[in-house]
Amino acid sequence: MVAYLKQITNILSRFLIILVLYSLCRGLFYALNQATFSGTSTLELVKIFLFGIRFDFSAIILFNLPFLAAYLLPFNFVRNRYYRRTADVSFIIINAILLLVNLCDTEYFKYTGKRSTADLFHFIFMSDDVAILLPQFIHDFWYIGLVWGMLIAGGIFVYTRFFHRHVERYAFSLKVRCIALLLFVLVSGVLFLGARGMGMKPVRIITAGSYTTTQNIPLLLNTPFCILFTLQAEHYNAKRYFDEGALSRLYDPEQFNSTASVHRTDNIVVIILESFSKEFIGALNNGKGYTPCLDRIIRNGLVFENAFANGKTSMHALPAIFAGIPGLMDDPYISSQYSGNSIMAMPSILAAEGYHTSFFHGGRNGTMGFDDFSHIAGIKHYYGLNEYKGPAAFDGKWGIYDEEFLQFYADTLKTFPEPFFSSVFTLSSHHPYNVPERLKKKFAAAPNPLLQSISYTDYALGRFFQTISTAPWYKHTLFVLVADHTAVGQSLEYNTRAGMYRIPLVFFHPGDSNMKGTSRRVAQQTDIMPSLLDYMGVKRPFTAFGSSVFTAANQGFAVNYLGGVYQYFRNDFMLSFDGEKSTALYQISKDPLLKHNLLKESVSLAAEMERQIKAVIQQYDSKMINNRLVNLRK
Repeated sequence: MVAYLKQITNILSRFLIILVLYSLCRGLFYALNQATFSGTSTLELVKIFLFGIRFDFSAIILFNLPFLAAYLLPFNFVRNRYYRRTADVSFIIINAILLLVNLCDTEYFKYTGKRSTADLFHFIFMSDDVAILLPQFIHDFWYIGLVWGMLIAGGIFVYTRFFHRHVERYAFSLKVRCIALLLFVLVSGVLFLGARGMGMKPVRIITAGSYTTTQNIPLLLNTPFCILFTLQAEHYNAKRYFDEGALSRLYDPEQFNSTASVHRTDNIVVIILESFSKEFIGALNNGKGYTPCLDRIIRNGLVFENAFANGKTSMHALPAIFAGIPGLMDDPYISSQYSGNSIMAMPSILAAEGYHTSFFHGGRNGTMGFDDFSHIAGIKHYYGLNEYKGPAAFDGKWGIYDEEFLQFYADTLKTFPEPFFSSVFTLSSHHPYNVPERLKKKFAAAPNPLLQSISYTDYALGRFFQTISTAPWYKHTLFVLVADHTAVGQSLEYNTRAGMYRIPLVFFHPGDSNMKGTSRRVAQQTDIMPSLLDYMGVKRPFTAFGSSVFTAANQGFAVNYLGGVYQYFRNDFMLSFDGEKSTALYQISKDPLLKHNLLKESVSLAAEMERQIKAVIQQYDSKMINNRLVNLRK
């Protein structure tokens, strides 16, 4: 019996060491992302690290329950040498992988703003992007591998040197086996209940909101926990806050431009700029920026200063821009179980109006599912790396450099019949931020590779407009310029939960002198579809979780979702909502760092905004789950 108790002590000491390693990972996560958590007091940090142990414990126990059984089952085969060796090696491999995933998020977080969830696997397996870029990631973030190796070696050393207790060979008698079985059930049960939580509901990602602010939730959590608790996304349950009558009065995404008086057949070109945060745009950032070409376009177009992305990844952007579908679930729509839903996107509507439709992206065909989604959205012609014709310009990682690909785009546009709808998604300002060798000196003044690539893409954009400015169709073409999402924030303001979604949104029409100026209206990517259909006077029903920026009666709002928390922007305020209750309200202009929670001071405003976000969420869930994204209303 003493030997069995030693076994229990050994496995518990292993869990303790892993728990310490997770806390060390949290320390590294904080050190490498201090800008995001810079407003956090020392006392709050201490609380985060202490409460974080609760989520670390949950992940460690739930992932290691099979090993608990493997080591403590009261049967004689457990003492077999080969069985023990296999169990030991498997234990080290599994927990080493979990630790590596946790460490990798210290850098990946800079791009997504959240801990990775199960949707990471969809991204890995839907194309070969990860396999191709992995060597670059290993090169750029080599220190992650070094720290990982040190933690694994240190953990094994500490365990074997200070904790491991040699277990003599033993055999179970009937009496000892019964006692051991009771101990096994007791230990397993206590650990499982501790991991699950003692309340009616198990500990979940959303539980983190009870311990800290929304901004600090990624620091409190760990990546294995987030992956584990999003693996069951297929059981996504629709939220229901209102009856159908009240819901339709509060918010209805089904739209129909029945009052449109002007019918236009202008061409439409949507330019999606990779990682172009508002922070980088001089015309939107008090003159400090890296985009002189885009600044000139802004001065001659209609720009929305309070524009927000509907997601944090490129895969969130296309559904939002083309189909009015924001990213309000853990998986991007493109890789979710609902990607086969019927939709009526803007390109398919315009195709029915006689438009030629096309989409261009200089990356490998298949990257991030862009080609599949563009086809679903009604785009007939897709141009990727395979279709590119021009001088050799492969960047060695992603695809064709922006300058050459945008020139290819300009030349190809000239061959299309009018009217046409076309979109291009730039590439070079994506990690690893490659700039052609011949132009590196030209953009060397920018302080880091990210901003150098932003400057380069802006330069390529300027050359594109210079090329097409003499085309006969240029004057009757409406251009929309928008970012897919933001990049790594360079200042405190753009690392907040509001700043990390701020993007440029510009409507530019060389032949329409009325489309100029600056608007303070809150806008979002999902506004693009209803805005363009409204401007063109298209009288067809559609569903979009946005509204036309050209209709004064539409009050602008923006919505996004990250790490279990919904955000709702209206006027100058941002509401955080965890799906059950509001957790914060901020006035952004007066409090850009989001330090002063007004939830208790502005009760009526918070209640009204909560009703609105609840209505949006319920409509979204209902239409997504029940496959009702197509509006058949006449």
